[in-house]
Amino acid sequence: MRRWLFTSVWLLFVALIIYFADRHLARSFFSFVQQLPGADKAGHFVLIGGVAFFLNTSLGGREISAFGCRFLLGSVIVVAVFTIEEITQMRIPWRTFDYGDLAADYAGILFFGWLARRAIADTVPSVK
Repeated sequence: MRRWLFTSVWLLFVALIIYFADRHLARSFFSFVQQLPGADKAGHFVLIGGVAFFLNTSLGGREISAFGCRFLLGSVIVVAVFTIEEITQMRIPWRTFDYGDLAADYAGILFFGWLARRAIADTVPSVK
């Protein structure tokens, strides 16, 4: 149950950031982040990657098969949701669709998905 709490809190935090950006609130904060070199992409990497990490660990590393490969279910869900979220920015005048943001999202999902797999593997006792 605790792992779902962490997932929920992290997701709520990310949702609030998106809400503020979509409603054009906290403009000074977002302007500040835009002025720092690499901060926007680093934010995407960590925030969206964090969603993938917490969701994958909450799901116990559950996987699905597609195209002859196995993918973490949580990562697949996060890719779908945040790809759609990035695309919807095209319809909001003060938001900007950016392939760089999407690439940072995907890189974070891959890295933190890998990290989740490692964390889950470390908690499972090995059989000797």
